[in-house]
Amino acid sequence: MASGIHVQIGLSSADSCPVSSISENCEIESLTANRHSTPERTEVVGELTVDHSENTEAELNMVDEVFRDDTKSVYRYTHGNDTCPCMRVPNHGCPVRDLRANSGQLILSFITPDLETLRSVVADLRGSCENVTIHQLTRSSAADNGQSLLFVDRTEFTDRQYEALETAHEMGYFDSPKKSNSKEVANKMGISVATFVEHLSVAQTKLLDQILTD
Repeated sequence: MASGIHVQIGLSSADSCPVSSISENCEIESLTANRHSTPERTEVVGELTVDHSENTEAELNMVDEVFRDDTKSVYRYTHGNDTCPCMRVPNHGCPVRDLRANSGQLILSFITPDLETLRSVVADLRGSCENVTIHQLTRSSAADNGQSLLFVDRTEFTDRQYEALETAHEMGYFDSPKKSNSKEVANKMGISVATFVEHLSVAQTKLLDQILTD
């Protein structure tokens, strides 16, 4: 069995992806997106299902309705925007295996062969997305034919930074859909939202620095 790393990553402010903006106003039940290439053009073809129970009047841009009933509508979209994460991740030899969207955040899953490729993907995505957050990393092991998680050094974090990361995780801040927001986590910690966001941002940066270093 070849070694590799299964990655789940969250992206905020991915304005180049139509699904990101749609999910800000509508609940997306299901979503598929595939990249197609011809000698003339490479493009993403996607299809999404929107639940009418949340918002039936939302204006959806860049998509065409292909089916509707009393509870849902199915939309299809095609674009060749090379800044879209669905286009950029496969450029590194990592096809997108799963794609979700909620409240403007995209969550992508893919498999990368090594940490060097993962570093390249993250650096590339940071050029077009406001926030890149790794939700989960699982490394397969050719040696023991099993799986092992990647670990980090706890001592690299201050107590408050680690508390922000831990509390946010426990309260479902990173879940999709989110189970808590910045204000709720900050209240739980007894600090301001701005202070929580600062601690969390630094903690996430330190986490990425460790995970994405051999």
